[in-house]
Amino acid sequence: MILLNAYLSKPSTRKALSKKPGQEGFSLIELVVVIAVLAVLTAIALPNFLGVSDDASARSGQQAAVTAFKECQVRKARGETTGDFTQADISDFEISSLPSTTTLSTVVVKPTSTKACFTATADGAALNAVIAYPKTNFKFPKFYISDSGTKSCYSGDTGKANTHNVGCTATGGTSSWGTAAGTWR
Repeated sequence: MILLNAYLSKPSTRKALSKKPGQEGFSLIELVVVIAVLAVLTAIALPNFLGVSDDASARSGQQAAVTAFKECQVRKARGETTGDFTQADISDFEISSLPSTTTLSTVVVKPTSTKACFTATADGAALNAVIAYPKTNFKFPKFYISDSGTKSCYSGDTGKANTHNVGCTATGGTSSWGTAAGTWR
């Protein structure tokens, strides 16, 4: 009897005897609950991750326009009246300059790709405006910086899922640019 009590009092024996048959691993219900929770979290998070690249594209278009405009302002501050800005290599936008008399609402089709910082005038040279125009029409907003530095934008087609107004407060049309200019955000 003493041997039996000694055997039963050992921690390894108690552990082995306290386990019930079939208690190893997870039950089917526990696994289904975990999979369901993961599916819900994926459904919530996936749209946010998909929009990250479009948001980055819009931000790169904005930044490229700002960089081109600043380059032209530096040339003007140095007294230059000619010269082109350096084209940023971005995939979704083309950066172009426009005569300062051009307004964003009049730019319906892709402008001629020009990088000139200045337009010749009777008084010398006027600083050009800069536009970031999306390579895929209406997918993204077009971003504009006037010769005075004012930033505005027109959003694209609302049919382009979640990309038509990335970085722009304006709302888009259904198959064209929006009807009201917005501000950058």
